[in-house]
Amino acid sequence: MSFEKEVKIYFVRHGETQYNIEKRMQGFCDSPLTDRGISQAKSVGKGLEDIEFTAVYTSESQRVIDTANYAVGHRNLPTKTDPRLKEMNFGVLESLLASEISEQYGDILEKLFALNDMNMAPPDGESYNQLYTRTTSMIKEIIENHQNEGGNILVFSHGVTIGFYLMQLTQMTGFPHHDNCSVSVVTYKNNQFEVETIASTDFRDQFQ
Repeated sequence: MSFEKEVKIYFVRHGETQYNIEKRMQGFCDSPLTDRGISQAKSVGKGLEDIEFTAVYTSESQRVIDTANYAVGHRNLPTKTDPRLKEMNFGVLESLLASEISEQYGDILEKLFALNDMNMAPPDGESYNQLYTRTTSMIKEIIENHQNEGGNILVFSHGVTIGFYLMQLTQMTGFPHHDNCSVSVVTYKNNQFEVETIASTDFRDQFQ
């Protein structure tokens, strides 16, 4: 009887962006990495450089692709972008300030982040359940791609996407905050997931 090999996934949130600084709602919409964000990406890359990775997967948002490029650096690794790793789609709330959202849509943010209704979605956006469905679909595909050989996989994505996936995996009641270029580590073997690390900034900070 053969057992599949362990797949270890390192989830990395993108570096700081212009909209992060301005505190604008940033899901499907995009804004460029700041100089600090670029520095964070390079630093987390250095923090991970002693780990041998076999592949890289990224959200198709440019802020994530840029983060991955800075972090991976000179490593020659097969890289695939996929829309299923994108941030939650906030619909009409995209690119707005919290004050603008409050003026136009009342307490929708409070209701959304209360996490009481996983089927609630902003107008023209998506729900947590829809986000989780596409995220898990992608993670399943990544595991299937690598479970015969095993190894370490880099996945660059977004704060809510990574956070909600881990929240469901660990059955946490609270939402884990993911700082820019924080790292979360999940292992998979013999149909079992184990969350080793959640939103650690150690990889990034040792080279900042």
